[in-house]
Amino acid sequence: MDALVEELEKKLIPPFEALVDRVAREFPTVHARAYSHSVGSATEYQGHSMGVDCLLKDASGNDSDNVTLTVSFAFLTTQPRVNADVCWGHPTGVEASFLSDWESSFDWPRASSEILDRLVGDIPRLSDALLEAVRRGRPSQDR
Repeated sequence: MDALVEELEKKLIPPFEALVDRVAREFPTVHARAYSHSVGSATEYQGHSMGVDCLLKDASGNDSDNVTLTVSFAFLTTQPRVNADVCWGHPTGVEASFLSDWESSFDWPRASSEILDRLVGDIPRLSDALLEAVRRGRPSQDR
């Protein structure tokens, strides 16, 4: 595993696991899990994703039933880039983002020490956004 990913896992998986515990306590009809896995191994854009995924068991019909806080790495074998967001599943969108001025992973910031420190510092805000989305039970644009 990439050293950048290992470093961030050490910093983020414990708070992600604590967030899962909090979701389980406060929202018994939501199944939450922390995760960390590689992505893109069949491409030249090797990446990694880690975060907290929440499945809302009481979602109705065509409503989105999952919301996730995700930290994503791209281009780990070349110029590593990173971003994070809180996002609902299809067909809805983003609740909160670490950095919002991007259109693709090519626009994400390089995973420098400064950016990673800023990202780690932003996890409480993103965690709060995830909790608010779960509490609301639907995407913010559906209000």
